[in-house]
Formats: sequence, C-alpha cells, structure tokens
Amino acid sequence: MELTYINTAGVSVTLRQTKPFFLTKLDGVGRIRQTINTFRAPEQDGAFYISSTLDMRNITIEGQVVAPDVDTSFEHRRHLLRIFTPKQRGTLVYRNRQISCIVEEAGFSQSSGNGRGGGIARSPAFFISLLCPSPFFEELETIRQELASWQGNFSFPLEILSTPVPPLPIAGIELGIRQPSQIIMIDNIGDVPCGCEIVFRATGTLSMPELLNVDTGEFVRINATMVSGEEYRICTHFAGKRVLRILGTTQTNAFNLLDVGSTFLQLSAGRNNLRYDSADNMDLLEVSIYYRPQYLGV
Repeated sequence: MELTYINTAGVSVTLRQTKPFFLTKLDGVGRIRQTINTFRAPEQDGAFYISSTLDMRNITIEGQVVAPDVDTSFEHRRHLLRIFTPKQRGTLVYRNRQISCIVEEAGFSQSSGNGRGGGIARSPAFFISLLCPSPFFEELETIRQELASWQGNFSFPLEILSTPVPPLPIAGIELGIRQPSQIIMIDNIGDVPCGCEIVFRATGTLSMPELLNVDTGEFVRINATMVSGEEYRICTHFAGKRVLRILGTTQTNAFNLLDVGSTFLQLSAGRNNLRYDSADNMDLLEVSIYYRPQYLGV
C-alpha cells in the first residue's frame, strides 16, 4: 500500500508501510456514495425515480510517525503538516490513478506523557481527511488520439527511385501518407463519460471545421475560415468549457465562433465513433483529441 500527495506548490510526500511515515489505513478510494432524487405523489406506494448524482469523495489516511528520537519526530510532524496544508489544493496519486482533493483535516493524536524513553512522543499517530469535489480518479497521463493527420513514411534504409514505379506517377518517394478514413473509433476505457479537448489545426486555408459523434448525431463546429498554422482548441470538460483560437503566439477567446447547434462532446464509456469534416479543403485539416479516462474507484 503506497500513495503520494502533491500540493499546488509542487511539494510531495509518499506514504507507505515504512519509516518515517508508516501508513496503517486508507479508506474511501474504493467506494462512493450517491444522492438519489425521487418524487412521491399523495398516497403513492414507493416513489418515482428522477435522477441521481454522485457525492464528493472523502478519503481518510491514518498512520504513525516513526522516528529515533522526539526531536526528529516533531520535525516529521511539521513536515507533514506543511505539505497537507488546508490553504492549498492537492493531488493524490494511488495505484497509477490520480484525484484532485482539498485537505479537510490533518492532525496528530495527543499523548498524556512521553512514556518510557519517549516512546509515545517518538511515534505519534496521524489522521488526514481529504475531500474530493470531483469523485472520479483519472489516468496520470493525458491520452492523445489523432483523427486526421499525416503518417510518416520515411525510414532507413532509404531508396529514392529514379524512374516511376506504379502506382506512383512520378519518380521519388512518399514522405507521408494521409490517414485514409474520416471516421475514427476512440475507446474510452474509463467507467463514466469524460470531457476532452478537441484541436482543429489547419495546414492550409479551409473553412468550418467540424467533429461529429456518429453514434449520437451531436457535433461541434467552428464557423470561421482557418489559415495555415491556425488552431482552435475546444475544451468540453464540466465547469471548464472554453473555445480558444491560437495563431502564432496570439491566443484569443473564440466562443462566439462556435456554431449555435454545437454540443460540448463527451466521450462515453466504451467505444465512440467520431467523424471529422470541413466545408472545403478537408485534406488540409488535422484533428486531435486529448482526454483522461475517469474511474469510480481503485
């Protein structure tokens, strides 16, 4: 059993079953509660189910500080309290998954005496309670999926043809091959739908780039003409939705260019079939999706 906590200042601590912070108990990572909303009419038996929402996750950590003497024990205590400060948010990493959290409580047990040789003072117990506004664990690394891109065809040993060889109409070599299909399947291995970041990138002049979810019919479209090197980044995360236009080093808000019929696409758990398109010059459009699968527990 091992976990790592990293606060927003970048300071981290790893707790495991070894000195100086001996981890004895971890609770709240494998279960989650939900609130069920119902409606009940007069004299009705039972109730009508309306909806349900997941509550915040509460993770508790218990352990002991193990030190050779009392002074070292107090140094470890100050170090732990300095990292688990309620003034900063943090990230808990456990079993190759991470979750954002806030310190609700961090403290040590009080002892009435030092005991023989200061044994109790040298090994005080600690208790830490973390509240996670979003109850989902996430992958450590963002997954990148290319929908429309060029695949490299350059390799060694290198041979450049001096005469045309069918099906090539001219002599030479192909340095890249355009991805042949407009429809790409993305497999969300998480337990729940998750938001993503959609990137439209132009290698030439094109207009009205679009991404369509073939399964649901939902789409996201930018009503604008793009020039070479221009990017649009659409973030569909809950409470983090935004549309950005990037050209060179200039970044501007482009929410007003989003088509009124657009939906901030969510990647359903399992397979998602997505199709990209544009009003013209589709071969000049590159599309990438960045996402992190989310899990109900670890």
